[in-house]
Amino acid sequence: MSQPTFELGDLFGAALQAMTAQRQEINALDGYNGNHGDNMVENLRLITESLQEKSSQTPAEALGYASQQLQSQGRGGTSQYYARGLSQAAEQLHGRSSLDGNDVTSLLQSLLGAIPSQGHQPQPQAGGSVFEQVLGMAGGQPPQAMPQESGLDLDDVLNTLLPAGLAFLQAKQSGADTASAASQALMSALMGEQMNPLQAGTPRAAAGGLIAQSILQALATRR
Repeated sequence: MSQPTFELGDLFGAALQAMTAQRQEINALDGYNGNHGDNMVENLRLITESLQEKSSQTPAEALGYASQQLQSQGRGGTSQYYARGLSQAAEQLHGRSSLDGNDVTSLLQSLLGAIPSQGHQPQPQAGGSVFEQVLGMAGGQPPQAMPQESGLDLDDVLNTLLPAGLAFLQAKQSGADTASAASQALMSALMGEQMNPLQAGTPRAAAGGLIAQSILQALATRR
């Protein structure tokens, strides 16, 4: 049985809606400029509109276009990291005509993995990306457990997201293949009640966690 496919514009539209609702809380975490939530609302609006504009093109082409738009028009220094993450996701999805749930989780890893948890390094250092922080929040395990290579490694995902192990086993028992089961485990952890992105303590991690959570929740409702 094939997985359902998803429109990128709809998924990022869900992230935009969630960010708009929580923009003031994320602004409050930003002790430097106090505007990270405002910037992320505008950046997600730009991403969503760009993806919708290119909805007739392949996911890789749409993501590449959104990356270019964000690079030239994005607000705040973090926008350049998101632009890089979108570009890396486009490269990984080259040749795909549509996306399934596993593609979306890989996209999130590329997007949030390109963002340093703090500072302005050209590339996130080991254990220092927003994606690793988000997984740490979701699973309660040290973020250093995540691999640096692109793509989800099943063993590392399950070791990092220990509470999601049961979801993985249940998915496997219901007939899901390994990749789908790992995707479901990741979704279970990020959507669990134990994760509140706003408790991350930093504006980048809070925004990244909110994006991941809202996109995965939108993904689940469209299954």
